[in-house]
Amino acid sequence: MQHQKIEYFADSYKLVGELIYEGGLDNTRAVIILYHGMEGRGSFCIDYAKNLATNGFVVFVADVYGDGKSTTDFKLARAWLSPLLENRALVRERALAAYTTVKQFAWINHYKIGAIGFCLGGMCMLEVARSGSNLIAGVSVHGVLRQSELETQAITTKLMILNGFLDPLCTPEVTEKFADEMFNAHNYDWVLVNFGNAKHAYSDPHTGTFDAEMEKQFGREYNRLAAQRSFRYAVDFFKEILV
Repeated sequence: MQHQKIEYFADSYKLVGELIYEGGLDNTRAVIILYHGMEGRGSFCIDYAKNLATNGFVVFVADVYGDGKSTTDFKLARAWLSPLLENRALVRERALAAYTTVKQFAWINHYKIGAIGFCLGGMCMLEVARSGSNLIAGVSVHGVLRQSELETQAITTKLMILNGFLDPLCTPEVTEKFADEMFNAHNYDWVLVNFGNAKHAYSDPHTGTFDAEMEKQFGREYNRLAAQRSFRYAVDFFKEILV
């Protein structure tokens, strides 16, 4: 397994990503940009990227917070997250910085670029799609779907949305508005999956260990079955479209 740290910038703000892959690098390889959740570019993202790499993908673990930082302190993670939730333009800028970095790899095939994101990272993936980019395939895992005041271009990205039905951040009203957004953006190639007994952050086995009481209040709970199915669905989706 190869690991390569890559510094890149959003405006003048330094971000530190990590390229993870097996084998060589050439234009036959599909690349997945992985956008982290509220805890930052930590062990969950790296482990997830390794699992994607064993399925044949090159993975670029993006950095949204800066300096590649991560934390297991729930309150600190919320402090890092809150300014981004209030500034969607900054989210789009940093998400696009990762996408632009990947597009500049000398060996890249522009028709084999996908992205996956968790919580905040799902929002990042969707902002790249909304920007009018040529992102080919995108997966949101318990991501933030709410549209912002930013302009949405016609969306060409094929999308898979993997949600917990009991996620308080993704109620039926939210998904209905998302469906309306996709219709208005002329994107008809998307799928929404709700896992019946899953809540927010269901895919991360560390969920519930940061601050059990506060996480319960925010509707966060790990669900092993939903996590396993979610991973399989994402891999199958990327293989169908990018490989």
